[in-house]
Amino acid sequence: MSVERAYIFPNILPENGLIFPLAQLFDQLVFLRPVEDDLPEIDTPFSPEIADQPGKGGCVNYSCPAPLVGDRERFLILLRDIRSRPEDYAGHLGNLSAGLGNMVRPNEQEQSIMDTLLHQTGIRAGSKDNTLEPRKGQEKNASSALLWQARLLLKLGESLDRNQADIRRNLDRMTRQQGELFRELRKGQEGEHTEFTELVSPLFSTDNEISLKQQRLRLKAWSRLFALSPDRFETTAFISQSPDTVEALLEYYRQKYTGAAKLLLSLPLPAFFNEEHDALLKRDRFQQEAAKLELIPAIRALPITHTSADSVFSEKAETAWTDLLERHYPAAEHGRCILTLYFLSGITPQRLFLETFADHDDISAREAVEATGTGTVLGILTR
Repeated sequence: MSVERAYIFPNILPENGLIFPLAQLFDQLVFLRPVEDDLPEIDTPFSPEIADQPGKGGCVNYSCPAPLVGDRERFLILLRDIRSRPEDYAGHLGNLSAGLGNMVRPNEQEQSIMDTLLHQTGIRAGSKDNTLEPRKGQEKNASSALLWQARLLLKLGESLDRNQADIRRNLDRMTRQQGELFRELRKGQEGEHTEFTELVSPLFSTDNEISLKQQRLRLKAWSRLFALSPDRFETTAFISQSPDTVEALLEYYRQKYTGAAKLLLSLPLPAFFNEEHDALLKRDRFQQEAAKLELIPAIRALPITHTSADSVFSEKAETAWTDLLERHYPAAEHGRCILTLYFLSGITPQRLFLETFADHDDISAREAVEATGTGTVLGILTR
């Protein structure tokens, strides 16, 4: 099995903290979009540069599993109205979030809240190609409302993510400036060998920026939409920056299916880049040398049917990878993050996400995916 691309979850907004390290390894980075033809605005230095490279390794792609088709404009009108008059919708949105976060709340209550929001602007959620084909008409209406609800929550959360991305970028810049200042102050000093590694680590941790409760809210919305993806994802790794999210998936798999997930590898990657440098050119040079050493194909050839000892990525290759990283991305300048990959056999990613985060009440959505498949490659990116 060769993993060529990474599907990021539950983020729908590309950020340098995700794109830069993962672009060193994967051909494509995929983000779910709640609405078709609605690409996010990316104003970070590295992201637009790499996104404008169609057909080249590491380009950013977007997937909309449940297009709104004829209802797209209706949804965007509702979204614009909410953003322009947030105080008028505060109560409804609070109830909507509470309903989505409660695992035992009936679908009918969530649908009622969504209908109220739509009716407030004279809009009705359509039931075209954006919903599953149900057994009963009532199920179709419920599926439509749930999907509109999921899209709405993800889109409203996108604005918050953009603000947090700005904070992360500024704090990363401060981290680099601190490190550079410290190195300048140490020049000429003798007998000082202490490594202040904390000065080259990001000051902002993504682990705690969103609470587990809020994260599960987004994951439930994300999973409802992703469950409609028709792809098999046999060459895709699903990667998150949230340890709690990945642990929830692993724990559900341990309890529901026989055996634990298999640890595939743990790989260091550069954490951040200096904005004044040509990041895309550095990435291309890194990949070219890694290709000559046959490192990237060895890493991607994950041993899902063998023991860890049978991995093509040997201890010798690990050393070569670490040395290559240090030549192109010195840890003192670029920091390090760790990508850990697991294999969960016998379950499709659609089924895994749906059962873990959304299957308690999305009855009709169970028809969207097959119960079994080759398996799912799951990853966590930590700093």
